[in-house]
Amino acid sequence: MLGLGLTAIEESAVFAPIIVYFTILATNHTLTQFINQLMGATGILDAFSSLINDPAYSLGLTVLIVSIVVAVILIGIVGGGFVLSAEYGTYLDAWSQTSVSIGDVLENGRRGWKRTAWTLLLTDIVTWSPAIVGVAIFLLFAPRPAPGVISPSDVFLILTYEVIAGIFIIASLILSIFTIYSVPASVIDQVSGPSAIARSFHFVAKNFRVTFTYILVRLIFQALSFFLLLYASSIGLPLSSLGTVVLSLLLTPILHSTKAMIYSYGRPSEAEMPFELFDPIWHDIGRRLPRVAWRKVRLGLSEIGRFLASPRNLPFHILAALAFALGIWLGEYVSANGLLPLFNVQPGMINPIVASSFGPALGIDIFANNWLVSISTGMAGIGFGLPAFQTILFNGFIVGAIIPALDLTHLLSLILPHGVIEIPSLVLSGSIGLKLGWAALNSKLNPSPENKEFLSLTLRQTVYVVIGLAPLFLIAGIIEGNITPIIMRWFGWTG
Repeated sequence: MLGLGLTAIEESAVFAPIIVYFTILATNHTLTQFINQLMGATGILDAFSSLINDPAYSLGLTVLIVSIVVAVILIGIVGGGFVLSAEYGTYLDAWSQTSVSIGDVLENGRRGWKRTAWTLLLTDIVTWSPAIVGVAIFLLFAPRPAPGVISPSDVFLILTYEVIAGIFIIASLILSIFTIYSVPASVIDQVSGPSAIARSFHFVAKNFRVTFTYILVRLIFQALSFFLLLYASSIGLPLSSLGTVVLSLLLTPILHSTKAMIYSYGRPSEAEMPFELFDPIWHDIGRRLPRVAWRKVRLGLSEIGRFLASPRNLPFHILAALAFALGIWLGEYVSANGLLPLFNVQPGMINPIVASSFGPALGIDIFANNWLVSISTGMAGIGFGLPAFQTILFNGFIVGAIIPALDLTHLLSLILPHGVIEIPSLVLSGSIGLKLGWAALNSKLNPSPENKEFLSLTLRQTVYVVIGLAPLFLIAGIIEGNITPIIMRWFGWTG
């Protein structure tokens, strides 16, 4: 779940500057021209070239792009160091202890984030530098002949540079095999940077078959998931968000813990791992997982009740509601001043994807998407609260952006049936995220035992609140996929 929170923090670093930039353009009455140039371009590169060379937008776009790139890289490195240190450290604790507390997870993150972040940065540089160099060589030196006038020599040069770029990309893929254990080495052996990478290289060289088997299994699972979701979508069963839930909350932890176990028990200093046969994991997933999940959901619903009942949490509820309201206001303002064509809203026409999809499957996928957003929003609070605020604001922005395109009847029939459950649930995830941010800030500014304990308790509460929101989003998703389209047609929507 911390990984989902990190994703939300990275997304906030992308969307917050974009919203600010669009708002500035709307205030200056230049947003309409900006959107027209963007939509009139023949492709992304053409649009970027046109806008970046326009004196009216070049400075602002440069500042926007640089700020986004720098922020995302810093968040990915620093946040990734914390999340991966907490994750792999927790695996180690789980193998040697009967239970692991939320406080242990946080402590693992605090203790090793610098070491892991440095290792993660250096690993990415070592692994992907050849690919970047190869692509750069192709983009900078390969000829760009005009359509219809390409010569045999141009074809030969283009193919040559493609081969060169391909060689560099293959080199990066090979390096990715040998650096696969860098982060586990950093956490397990408590080394960093070059030492962790060197240990990963040495381990892969000594245990290449098991490493290759792990990579092959991982690729098979990911490819199988992709093609199953692609096939489901082709027959009207949109389940991409459900697949993301399974991948993020089940498959990825299993694969990461397996990788950590391979490295931990495969080192020469470790005794040979005992080999015992047990029943396949699918028995536990089929029999025990539903019971455990329902038990956690009940605890989550109880935690939601306690969170809402406490007067101390009222400021967080108010701030989350204000964030959503501010997002609606900004979205409506920016949309009315030039952004609306970008959304391609057709008043009175139901989205063809909704109209052609199997209702129950669509409802399940909507539930999975909204629940993932709520998990990300709540857990993003670990970034001192601001990403949770921005995520709620962005969701309000999207709602506000479609308001100028619809009359009140169409708008209410589109949002109200499921929104009476979905919107308060989303705001609630933002509220608990803001509380987590307050706890994280207190712990950072004053790292006393009391504040650290408060942060651990708040993180535990956040986990259970977002788990407890699952049945609410399930109900809202089923309504949105099956009942909302019927109500929309009652009030004049077609399709």
